[in-house]
Amino acid sequence: MTGQRPISPFESVYFLDLGAAGLPLYDMPAYVESLVRGTVDPALVSRALELLTIRHPSLRSTVVAGDDGLLLRVREHVRPPLTVLDGIDAPFAELINSRPDWTESMLHAWLLTEGEHSQVVLGIHHGVADGRSAFGLLDEFWQYYTALASGARPEPERRDELPEAVDTLLSGAFPDSELDVLVDALARGAGDAGRPATLATEGIGGADRPAPEHRFVVDRLEFGKETTDAVLAAARARGVTLNSLVTGLVLTAVRAQLAPEHGPLPMVCGHGVDLRTRLTPELPLSTLLNCITGLQTPVSVAHDDDPDTVGRDVARQFAAALARRDPERFLLAALRAGARGVPVPVPVVSYGISNVGRVPAHPVPDGTRLIRFGGTANAPGMPPKIGAATFGGRLLLQNEYDSWTYSTEQMARLREALRASVADLAR
Repeated sequence: MTGQRPISPFESVYFLDLGAAGLPLYDMPAYVESLVRGTVDPALVSRALELLTIRHPSLRSTVVAGDDGLLLRVREHVRPPLTVLDGIDAPFAELINSRPDWTESMLHAWLLTEGEHSQVVLGIHHGVADGRSAFGLLDEFWQYYTALASGARPEPERRDELPEAVDTLLSGAFPDSELDVLVDALARGAGDAGRPATLATEGIGGADRPAPEHRFVVDRLEFGKETTDAVLAAARARGVTLNSLVTGLVLTAVRAQLAPEHGPLPMVCGHGVDLRTRLTPELPLSTLLNCITGLQTPVSVAHDDDPDTVGRDVARQFAAALARRDPERFLLAALRAGARGVPVPVPVVSYGISNVGRVPAHPVPDGTRLIRFGGTANAPGMPPKIGAATFGGRLLLQNEYDSWTYSTEQMARLREALRASVADLAR
């Protein structure tokens, strides 16, 4: 690890504005947030943020020009900006549609207050952190804040060396000849005309287009402990994971909105894969780094297909792809293709499933009650995704989408279908 290193090819899509030719990930933030009942002290929030930057050099990094490209360089000290706002729902909807000034800090924070409720929101540059490590950062923030609120003076270990990029850590994991075969396959795939079925329109415009500050939508379906336990029991009874169960429900609910009404349609399910678990040795979750890549699973879905069957099909293919090490092999091949100027097809996904998994409740100070917590990340034109997770023992199905591409009417029908399916499972 080092206090200065090149931005890797994998990370560069988050730091280089490639315009229409690239993925829409430039300067993309990842947001994590907690809603509590109780008063939150802005001064203690600011101090807890500074403690995070002491322990995580990525949060103190800045982008500078090097002889051979962009570099990440660690600064001595950074004070993450904290913005205090009145209100919760409307300000939160607007801030997740914003792009912070990352030259100031790779970490920004907001404190939203309304009555007896407070919401803390952390925004992290996606180039230095993925969703999994962002939730770890949120937990760490509350550990510091809770300690400070009790009168303690936590002193985290100061770190000044940046973790290596995940594609750098994976370099040499596969023979060059194996990656070259994949590069050739990707080049041939660039001309394929096949396109999976999606809910995407040609673009919502005119009076129907939401204002820019409401473009990205986060639609939460949260369930209490009784319903959560019933859904988890239903998954166990079927011998599947919660992720597989939700995948089948989502894909069949999307298929129900697509024409024609009869016959199968080709669809593609998108999943995120955490590459830190693919390394030997694995990187700990406390390593603040972007390690998420995508994996696309093709599946044929008809109107009358059973969600359990569809979910199992996707899960079976997903497990086989992991066993073949497809996520890391295809990532490295795509990066090699890009370095050679070989056009790589941009994946088209019918729907994404963000398998966040089980996230334990984080601490809060005495006299404060944790109501809920979660996170979101979106960018123009990204395919919609359902986040499936249990946060503090409560099931959350969160739909995230770009409302300039996907209509609220479509998403309302999907939401109602998922709500009804969960109710059926909980009976």
